[in-house]
Amino acid sequence: MAAPVRSMSNPSGITCNTTSFQKKSRSKLVSIPGTRPSVQNGQLIVSTGVTSLDYVIGGGLAVGTLLLVEEDRYDSYSRMLLKYFLAEGVVCGHELFVASAQDHPDEILQVP
Repeated sequence: MAAPVRSMSNPSGITCNTTSFQKKSRSKLVSIPGTRPSVQNGQLIVSTGVTSLDYVIGGGLAVGTLLLVEEDRYDSYSRMLLKYFLAEGVVCGHELFVASAQDHPDEILQVP
């Protein structure tokens, strides 16, 4: 906090011409293609490629987070969700990195 300043024009009083309060300004969000700020908390989110899944998880995936999809033995929905997510990334111009212990990445990258 600033020390009081005595003025010659006002020898008995304290002048308060400066303040420590500053107007809050909206911070600039990082602009990443294919993202938008969340309605709830303003965090950047990206679509999963499936509108109904986006709705269930609160509008999309927050940037920098993970989503685990656990399947039973048939494993059909998780592969489809992965392909839709990759297709959404291609449309938005994102870089893709695909690794799999089961399938060759060329098989996975055959997107719908």
